Amino acid sequence: MPKKAIVIGGSIAGLLTARVLSDHFEEVILIERDKYTDDAKVRKGTPQANHIHLLLVKGKEILQDFFPDLERELIKNGANKIDFLNDGRFYLPSGWAQRFESGVVTFTCTRTLLENTIRHQVQKISTIKIQDNKAISSFVLENTNKISLKTIANEEIHADLIVDCTGRNTKTPDWLENIGYPKLTETRVDSFVGYATRRYIPPKNVERTWKMLAILSNPITNPRLGSIYPIEDGKWLVFLSGIGKVYPPTDEKGFLEFAKSLESEELYDAMKDAIPDSEIYGYRVQGSRRYHYESMSSWPENFMVLGDAVAVFNPFYGQGITSAALGVKVLDNMLRNQNFDKNLTKKFQKRLAKTISLPWILGTSEDLRWPTTVGKRPDTITKMVQNHAQRVLLLGPKSSLATKSFLQMMHMIRSPAVIFHPLILLQLVANSIWKRDG
Repeated sequence: MPKKAIVIGGSIAGLLTARVLSDHFEEVILIERDKYTDDAKVRKGTPQANHIHLLLVKGKEILQDFFPDLERELIKNGANKIDFLNDGRFYLPSGWAQRFESGVVTFTCTRTLLENTIRHQVQKISTIKIQDNKAISSFVLENTNKISLKTIANEEIHADLIVDCTGRNTKTPDWLENIGYPKLTETRVDSFVGYATRRYIPPKNVERTWKMLAILSNPITNPRLGSIYPIEDGKWLVFLSGIGKVYPPTDEKGFLEFAKSLESEELYDAMKDAIPDSEIYGYRVQGSRRYHYESMSSWPENFMVLGDAVAVFNPFYGQGITSAALGVKVLDNMLRNQNFDKNLTKKFQKRLAKTISLPWILGTSEDLRWPTTVGKRPDTITKMVQNHAQRVLLLGPKSSLATKSFLQMMHMIRSPAVIFHPLILLQLVANSIWKRDG
C-alpha cells in the first residue's frame, strides 16, 4: 500500500477524494485554503454556495456508497427527501410536465449543509488529516517526473500521489507550465449565464401541491428561468437565471419583476408573499470550461486532477457534484484493480475524460441553443441527439414515459439510449402528425 496521498482543495470533490484514498493509502492529507467552520455561513472560496446545488440521483448514490450515514445525517439536519416528479412541478416550453411517483428520489438542502455533513463523515476516518487555512503557492518538479507542493509559507510537501480538487479557480494549468510541462488545451462554451438567489420563509397557511417548482426558459424567445428549491428549516431558495447576458437584477424591485417575466407567473405568485430571509446574491458564470489533461504529451507520475478543476458546467443541469463523484468512482475502481505505477495517473486522466464526456454534452447542449452563445458548435450526430432530447422533453405534458426517461438520463441513472425507447419514438411521430393536422 502506498504511504502518503495529498488532496488539494477541501470542498465536496476534495472531501470525497480523501475518503476514497483512505482505502488505498496509509495516510491522506487534505489541504484547504479556507478556514472551516461548522455554522451555515458560506466559505470565502465558494461564493457559488449561496445558490442552488442540485444533487442528482447518481451523485447521491455514489455519496451514499462511501458515506452510509450521510442521508440520515442530512435529514436529521433538515434536508428534504423528494421525488422529482411527484414532489416537483415543472413548466416546460410545451406546458406543465406530468406528475407521478417516478422513483427518481434525492434530497435537497444548501450546498453548505451538504459539504459540512460530508466533512463530518470524513473527520471520523483516522487516517485522514485535514489541514485548513493553508494555501499552496506552486508546484516543484522533482528529478523523477514527479511533483511536490510548495506552500505560501515556503514549505515543500512530498507525496506518493497528489490530487488537485481546487475547483473552477485551479492554478494547475499555469503551475504545470511554469515547471516545464506543455501548455494545456481547453474547450470553452460561454452562454453568458447569470443568476440571482434569495432565501425566503414561505408564507404560512397556503395550500401547495408541490415541494419544488421550476419554470424553464423557452429557446429562443425567453431566456429566463426560475426555481423554488426547498432547503433546511422549511425555507426556500428562490433562484432566477438568464442566458445571453439577460442577467437577473439583485435589487428588490428588479428581482420581483424578473420573476414575473418567466414563462409562467406561478413562481412569482408563490414568492411574492414569502418573507425574505437573506440578501439577493448575484453570480455570473464564466461559461462552461473543460481542460484536456488527457491529451497532454507528458504528465507527472504522481499527480491527478478531477472535479471542477477539470470541467466546469453550466449550472442549468446541476451536474457539478455528480460529475465529480463519477470521477472519484473511476479513481477508486482504478486503485482497486490496477497496480499503483507510473502510468496510473495518465491513464486516470484519459478515463476521466471519457466519463465526463456525457455530462459535458448534456450540459453544453442547452447553451448552444442560443445564438448569443460563444463556442464550437457540435458535430452533426451530436446535434441530432441534442435535438431529439429536446423533443422528448417537450413531450412532458403528454407522456409520462418521455418525462421519466428524460429525467433518468439527466440524473445519469440511465444512458441516453433510454430516450430512444420505441414507444417514445412512436409518441414523437404521433405528436408531429397531431401538430401538422392541428
